Amino acid sequence: MSLPLVQAFFAAQIRFLRRFTVKRRLFFTFLIISIAPLAIVATVSFYYSYKDAAQKIESYSQQIIRQVEINTDAVVSDYETLLQTVVNEDVIQNDMKGAAGLDKLGQYRLDDEIKRMLNVKMMNNLAITGITVALLDNRYSMFVGNRMVPSIYGGTRLYGETLGRDGGGFLWMPPHLNEVKGFFQTGEKVLTLSVPIKDRWRGTNFGFAALAVRPNSFKPIMSAAGASEQGQVYVLDESGSVIYSDEEAQWGMPLDDPELIGALKKQTSDYGHFNYTVRGGSKYLLSFTRMKSTGWTIVNQIPYHYLMRSTWRILTFTIVIAGFFMLLSAYIAALVFNSIFSGIYRLMRSMRSLEMGDFQVTNMGKTGKDEIQQLTTSYDRMVDRLDDLINELYREKVVQQEMQIKALKAQINPHFLYNTLETISSLAKIHGVRGISRMTTSLSHIFRYSITGDEDIVPLRDEIRSVEHYLSIIQARYGDRMSFRIDVPQPLLECKVLKLILQPLVENAVQHGIEPKPEPGRVSISAFREGDKLRLVVADDGAGIAADRLAELNRLLESPPDSSHSKGSGSGGIGLLNVKERLWLAYRERSSFRLSSTANQGTTIELTLPIETGGSEAKEVEERVPRTDRGG
Repeated sequence: MSLPLVQAFFAAQIRFLRRFTVKRRLFFTFLIISIAPLAIVATVSFYYSYKDAAQKIESYSQQIIRQVEINTDAVVSDYETLLQTVVNEDVIQNDMKGAAGLDKLGQYRLDDEIKRMLNVKMMNNLAITGITVALLDNRYSMFVGNRMVPSIYGGTRLYGETLGRDGGGFLWMPPHLNEVKGFFQTGEKVLTLSVPIKDRWRGTNFGFAALAVRPNSFKPIMSAAGASEQGQVYVLDESGSVIYSDEEAQWGMPLDDPELIGALKKQTSDYGHFNYTVRGGSKYLLSFTRMKSTGWTIVNQIPYHYLMRSTWRILTFTIVIAGFFMLLSAYIAALVFNSIFSGIYRLMRSMRSLEMGDFQVTNMGKTGKDEIQQLTTSYDRMVDRLDDLINELYREKVVQQEMQIKALKAQINPHFLYNTLETISSLAKIHGVRGISRMTTSLSHIFRYSITGDEDIVPLRDEIRSVEHYLSIIQARYGDRMSFRIDVPQPLLECKVLKLILQPLVENAVQHGIEPKPEPGRVSISAFREGDKLRLVVADDGAGIAADRLAELNRLLESPPDSSHSKGSGSGGIGLLNVKERLWLAYRERSSFRLSSTANQGTTIELTLPIETGGSEAKEVEERVPRTDRGG
């Protein structure tokens, strides 16, 4: 792997880890470092202990099943020896062979002798339920205990299978019911051992002998296999029929697990073990051995979870201990990391609050003596100092704004007052008292509106009335050279505006628009509603503004307001820049001031401000405007 690929791989891992907080990264790193060794040791330890226990159990199970085979073979051999002694008795070899030719008295005598002999053989073994001897071709039969075949027995399975096999020898038949009907049918399944009766001299078969054995006679032997309520022991013949099982209902029936039969047939050795999983998913250990004498297969099937119960208890204990230490490690990790990061998180929250302008939640108190506490203490001191500086700067700015607004409102144009007084004097000489009275009234209203009252926010109605008085005075001066038009819808007259916001604009239109123009001119004042905004327009058809001067004015209007604006406005009165600054101080970004003009065609000024009809909205705006001294 090349170096760039390695670097790219680690870079991708780092990018992935950075998706999580530092606390989580450190927390999980600590858990992995502390828990991983414990988990690895526990896993390896359990694996080897489980493997060792499995080997020992498999070996022990194989030894047990081989011992069961030996014991079973000994019992089978005893039954076969017993039956062989019956066959070799003189009464069988000599007397019974000629039973067909005896008279009734001779047959009675023979019956009695054979019964005594069979009873002697049977009485010493309680597992034997009956013994039967019979000649060929239904000529004679005798039994003790349970009857195994009817009086006409030539067509029975016992007769046919015993004498029909090549080579003779002993035959073990799977558990079955006796082949009789009526009174002699006991309903009990028996395991039958049979053998042909050979003439000791000629070697030919002249009959057969059979004994019936209870299958549960093998139970004591099978119990030695260690079978428990968790497992099962089977004895199967070569065809797969059950010779013995812990469940009596299975005796003599084919084993109802064809997969197990198939697995046993695949085993090439005469004994061994293998793992087997049943259809339900449970895993079993199967130990088996094949008996050479009978061809039977002894199978011991025990669940793995039962065999490994001690190992599983060890695993459970290991898991509990590991889980306890994992929880303990997690608790310690959480405790340590919370003690570290809680201060950092409080610091982060305080920084976010500080970012939003809230200085009241910054002090986090003293919670320890570590480095985090030292950092937060220094941070608290810095925030307190910053708060003091901001408050001090704010107070200075407020004072500065109050002084600025006082200066702005105090800039009443001396030139206007001079011309007004000159006009009044001229009218007094020409028209008499009535004209002087009207102008004096208008001038008185303007003075009273300008310098009296504590309100900085007034209804548009008052502002329009003051402008009307101003224009009546101006019109008296200019006569037919100037006309004006005021167009304000009735609903908008109650909207709140800054006091003396229109008069400087009208004065600007008269002085710089109408006065330089030789022809008559017109000043129009209008108001419009645009959504939640109020648009005020002051327009004239006067001399207009030259392009270079208009560009300079717009540049100054678009720059942030500062104290230099009023100075740059020249001697033209309160000035456009001062009006724009007053709008900014009151409404900030919610207001706008636009100036447009064409030389020799006129000038238009548009103000846009929020519609405020009174109440809390106007009060909030008024609170943002610093108080001024209204005295004379």
